[in-house]
Amino acid sequence: MEAGGFYNAAKLFWALTYSNEVRASNHLGIPTDPEELDGVIESAIQDLVSQGANQELITALRYGREAARSNRAIPASEIPPVYVCRACGEVILANSPGGDAPDQCPGCGAWELTFREFPPIYYLEPLHPQVVLEALEAAPRLVEGAVQGLNEAQMAQAPKPGEWGIREVLFHLLVTQELLGGRVERMLAEDNPSLKGVAAWAAENQASLTSTALLEQYRHSRQATLALLKQMPVESWWRTAQHEEFGSVTILQQASYFAKHERSHLPQIAAVRQKLG
Repeated sequence: MEAGGFYNAAKLFWALTYSNEVRASNHLGIPTDPEELDGVIESAIQDLVSQGANQELITALRYGREAARSNRAIPASEIPPVYVCRACGEVILANSPGGDAPDQCPGCGAWELTFREFPPIYYLEPLHPQVVLEALEAAPRLVEGAVQGLNEAQMAQAPKPGEWGIREVLFHLLVTQELLGGRVERMLAEDNPSLKGVAAWAAENQASLTSTALLEQYRHSRQATLALLKQMPVESWWRTAQHEEFGSVTILQQASYFAKHERSHLPQIAAVRQKLG
């Protein structure tokens, strides 16, 4: 369909292909046993080796496997940007962490501008600045609506041992908002600063704060960040930093990341409410 120029019909098939990938992944579930995950990754690597896959790709996957085995983040220095040639399907890695794709596909000779880049996570795909601002401004209201009517005991209750209750989700949202705020401040004050990768989900919980206090602190922190974003010149959305995991990122990408991330936790709050009855 795409080759024939029927682009709006082709997009439906691209969407269905992606949908099938998501559904198949959800059906298999997330491996909770590290050994099981390691076995799946190694099996995939061996399959690619037997198919004669690009050695650079095999090496990068082995870096990924070792990172998963040791439960650590993967810096961009270990796995550079990755592209797929839309003409022949060749997987192409950049020559360096911040490098660009080669001018032409080594498989078929197609030119670089036709490659599709795969970011570390889709959260990094930038939204329009106005859309980002509206999403970040609406988030505290949406979270407040999601927890409306719950008392402190209900928000602190976990559905199962080891699972997050709503209070843990609120704490996580506060941690990530303060991370966003700090990064925006640095990226506006410094030229191309270095940003550390942060496992926000692993931050030490502030047990002294109630859920209500966490929500209030989250709201105030967000207001301060929004004031910065609204007051800065339009061109500042494209100020950059060097992220340990993601390589070169802009303020727009960081704001888009956290706006999308927050939306992903709203269904989690609803699911916890449902489990608690």
